[in-house]
Amino acid sequence: MPDLWHGAGRGMTPTDSAPSFRVLQEAAEWFAVLRAPAVPPGERQRWRVWHDADPAHQQAWRRVEAISGKFEDLPDDDKPTAHRLLDAVAARRTQRRRALKMLTLLCGTSLGAWAATQSTPWQAWTASHHTGVGERREIRLADGAVLWLNTGSAIDVDYGSQLRRVILLAGEILVSTAPDTQSPARPFVVDTAEARLRALGTRYAVYQEDGASTVAVFDGAVEVRPLAPGAEPLIVRAGQQSRVTRNAAAPIAPADLARESWSRGLLIAENMRLGDFIAQVSRYRRGYLGCAPEVADLRIVGAYALADTDRVLAALADTLPVRIQSTLPWWVTVVPR
Repeated sequence: MPDLWHGAGRGMTPTDSAPSFRVLQEAAEWFAVLRAPAVPPGERQRWRVWHDADPAHQQAWRRVEAISGKFEDLPDDDKPTAHRLLDAVAARRTQRRRALKMLTLLCGTSLGAWAATQSTPWQAWTASHHTGVGERREIRLADGAVLWLNTGSAIDVDYGSQLRRVILLAGEILVSTAPDTQSPARPFVVDTAEARLRALGTRYAVYQEDGASTVAVFDGAVEVRPLAPGAEPLIVRAGQQSRVTRNAAAPIAPADLARESWSRGLLIAENMRLGDFIAQVSRYRRGYLGCAPEVADLRIVGAYALADTDRVLAALADTLPVRIQSTLPWWVTVVPR
């Protein structure tokens, strides 16, 4: 069972950042204890004391519950009030999505356009094309351009009389443009939450993150225009990449080959931090995959097949001073050996 006071998250408040790796691990360990067929006497009370001792513990517990998708083996009277409130919020969100779908059918596309600005899950649900966790797709557009969607990605395609437009709603795409079939030629652009990316005859990848998007160019060039008024545009050429916010594009850096290799089912690591590597692998797995801070700065080199992430993790354990710890079937961490 977890140490009651270990990793108490001293000084954290409900408005602080996400719980630490250690506190998340404690929450997962408690979840494993309480879902056992026979819970040892006193463990529920010890869990409650742990849970109530720090807001960080409560935040971590909610994270574990959210990933589990259900409260396993916990009776209703053991759910903290905050968790029952979360159930109510989730139910309201489900009702709202159903209502929005019905209203869209009744009122036409304008309401759907509004809803798409309010919720990423709604956007992915109604997107022209999307992929699930671990899935990749190749799509050929009307003009001959080819798009590859990475895991957990969603796009809308809007080809009009003046513009060939792809909207990246979530995740990552690789684009190989083609000459326009119309004359005069329409510009080809990818719109993200932060910028408009105009292709200048090119092959490039775009990765949508929280608050930023990364564009890596492998052939030709891309004009990057952040959305903020007055923001300076940037030309990113073959072999280069830039991370873009709404206000500015970061200085040019060498293109990361991993931004393209996933389309071939590979994750290429070139002296990559283990923590960053695990964050990428986690995109291809359901559940939680984390990396202990003690080993996060170890360096990784190699090419890893994304079709079997368990094998990737086993290879790490064979070549690095780490071991793979499965606290729950869906909660896996890389920790020091």
